[in-house]
Amino acid sequence: MRLVVVALSALALAGLVASSGPATAAKTKMGCERGKQVWNATTGQCVAGKSKYAKVAASKAPKKAAAKKEMKKDAK
Repeated sequence: MRLVVVALSALALAGLVASSGPATAAKTKMGCERGKQVWNATTGQCVAGKSKYAKVAASKAPKKAAAKKEMKKDAK
């Protein structure tokens, strides 16, 4: 009985070691790495670079919050 428990434990440990390979990067629909590559329709492949929309989305959020603060100040 002990031999069976030891064998099953060793088998489970071997399964965990085999499944813990390197992590894969997040991909877009076209297969490009998110944040590192963008799709170039002219060449039909992924090229290094960041999306032109990444900066726009990040910069718009603080402006909205600042505008709300100004509106609150004006209301007082």
